[in-house]
Amino acid sequence: MKITGDYHTHTKYSKNNHGKNTIAEMVAEAKKKGLEAYGISDHGPRHFLYGIKRKNLQKARKEIDALKSEFDGRLYFSVEANLIGKDGKIDLTDEEIKGLDHLLVGYHRGTINNIVNPFRKLFNPEKQKQINTQAYLNLLDRYPVTVITHLNTYIKVDLEKVLKKAEEKGTLIEINSKHVNFEDSEAPVLIASGCKFIISSDAHRKENIANVTKVLDFVKRNKIPLDRIVNIDKLYK
Repeated sequence: MKITGDYHTHTKYSKNNHGKNTIAEMVAEAKKKGLEAYGISDHGPRHFLYGIKRKNLQKARKEIDALKSEFDGRLYFSVEANLIGKDGKIDLTDEEIKGLDHLLVGYHRGTINNIVNPFRKLFNPEKQKQINTQAYLNLLDRYPVTVITHLNTYIKVDLEKVLKKAEEKGTLIEINSKHVNFEDSEAPVLIASGCKFIISSDAHRKENIANVTKVLDFVKRNKIPLDRIVNIDKLYK
């Protein structure tokens, strides 16, 4: 098995050297690896350490558009926005969202948000889980989210509820190779849901584009249905 497209990767626009390569370098590597589709998705602007600067959104958009004639497949400009509110709010405006090909959203540490209370997380984790879950449900009702990234990595949710809402909205659930965000014990819940999945490298340097070995191991080990994964070449065994 191999992936046909890698839609969650980061460039130098994720500031403070979080992404190691330029858009041009990343696109060239994606072409070299024979991907049919490739997308950049730098961190949303409210991440105080790694977020793309708002003034660079249009600049990054123009850079990737200018490279489309040099790439043999499809190139996409996206942002991995930050979930920052119990009400489902993210750190992009409606106008900024319109300028994207895909909207990816995840929860990240390093953002100012009103979702997680450290004391509640420590002393009442079940209540915190309920709040986390509702934030994701509100997110999916509020925005046209293409992909939820690394769900359950930094904050836990009621997986069944979020997967059900994702299925209703047609939102893809990422299985992330950098984090491997699901436990084997959660695989039956993933399988029982009706939602579709996408495999991502979450590469922060060009060498890691399409490097999803850990996820493919997870998929094989837990018998995740291949026809539910949108970016996998099912001819490869």
